[in-house]
Amino acid sequence: MNNQKPYQPATAVTAWVLANLNLSSPYGRKALKTLRPARSQDREHLENSLDELTVLIDFCRQNREFGQKAHGIFRQLRNIAGSVLNLQEELVPDETELFEIKLFAMQLCEMAALVNNSDLKLTSILFEDLKPLVRLLNPDEMIVSSFYLHESYSTELKNIRNEKRLLENQILAATDPHLADQLRHQRSELVRCEREQEYQIRKTLGQQLKPWLQHLNKSMNMFGHFELLLAKAEAAVTWPSCRPRISESEMPLQAVEAINPQMYEILKVQGKEFTPVTLEVIRGTTLITGANMGGKSVALMTIATNAELVRLGFFAFAAEFSMPLFDYIYLIAGDGQNQAVGLSSFGAEMMQLKELTELTRQGSGLAVFDEFARSTNPYEGRRFVQALGEFMQQSDLHGVIATHYDGIDLPRAVCYQVVGLKNKNIILPDSTDSRALIDNLCANMDYRLRKLDGHSEVPHDALHIATLLDADPRFLSLLKKLYN
Repeated sequence: MNNQKPYQPATAVTAWVLANLNLSSPYGRKALKTLRPARSQDREHLENSLDELTVLIDFCRQNREFGQKAHGIFRQLRNIAGSVLNLQEELVPDETELFEIKLFAMQLCEMAALVNNSDLKLTSILFEDLKPLVRLLNPDEMIVSSFYLHESYSTELKNIRNEKRLLENQILAATDPHLADQLRHQRSELVRCEREQEYQIRKTLGQQLKPWLQHLNKSMNMFGHFELLLAKAEAAVTWPSCRPRISESEMPLQAVEAINPQMYEILKVQGKEFTPVTLEVIRGTTLITGANMGGKSVALMTIATNAELVRLGFFAFAAEFSMPLFDYIYLIAGDGQNQAVGLSSFGAEMMQLKELTELTRQGSGLAVFDEFARSTNPYEGRRFVQALGEFMQQSDLHGVIATHYDGIDLPRAVCYQVVGLKNKNIILPDSTDSRALIDNLCANMDYRLRKLDGHSEVPHDALHIATLLDADPRFLSLLKKLYN
């Protein structure tokens, strides 16, 4: 399990969300590393996880201080996995390992008290009772965060240390150098005896700790599970979110006002607002058309990310969100390059499509295509997109394609179009600042998706955009002739 590779997210936004979770302990980070998406047969387990997450989210919204106190404990945790492994292999623990185990047990007792004294009731959060373990490592019943092989462990150790202290006082008081040397020699022998006795005590403690190994392993896993669950809850509180509904496999994915958390934060810093995405992805083919700069890629990434996060046990970042429990999510973006094998964008897409066809044999999935075949010529690219749409209608797939190609004819597809320019006749202010021109243009773009009753040609906003951005007049004159 320790060598298990971290989950590789299907989208860059999912990777961003996971990387920005509030996880500070080694156990929370391990829980994230071993996180795996639910498959169609895991529906009951996912629903139970969402039940608990719902309870925790409601609790966190009403008890802000709880999370701060819990994170204060998480930040102090050290990784005792190595110490526990040494005990399992019957190695004699050193004082550092005994200290780490004692401190861990005290911190777990602190977390258990925090949860038990609150109104939070989660069936999966059950902390082991490690108080007897703390007492074992504190025979004098002084609960301090340091560790010391106290004389309470052994009468013999107590006698050796008393004799050693007496000799040390005699050495300090000695005026005869010969006598002082004799006393120091006696002290050296006592130090050797003391170390031997301490070794025997550590060996005995190691044997006494063996029955606690299972409890310690469970406690490490419980810390990780709880911290990751709390991080999921805090993400749901940070951004607009809802509990997703898990529907049957033949039902569509339905998103109402879904957001992309990464883009949401980027725009927030710029004083702008993210345009939520409302979209239905049917079993078969859903088509999104629109000119470049229209926001098709952001819409696709928003839907794919939310679907992926739901499979990972998160709330959806949307006002409403429902979907079948997919067995996989596959993203093919047309601007990718596979330099390692020397493939062009188009070649990489063909290899990815081959991988997707293999996945279709393993269950139902969500396939997302951003400008498929964009790097080939429009004559062929249009036909590739047409064939892709027909392929998805024949497969057990919920597929969504964003394209700027005209003439795609898929009678059974659901079609959306990016609204695009709000005002075709807007006049941008004169400026030599290209960034300002683009910002003004973006402010006049409507990134919402409009569901079409039938098929529609891709809106020809590119000419308007080129004109508004003050392209070379000679070039625009030639271009307009071609349009006419």
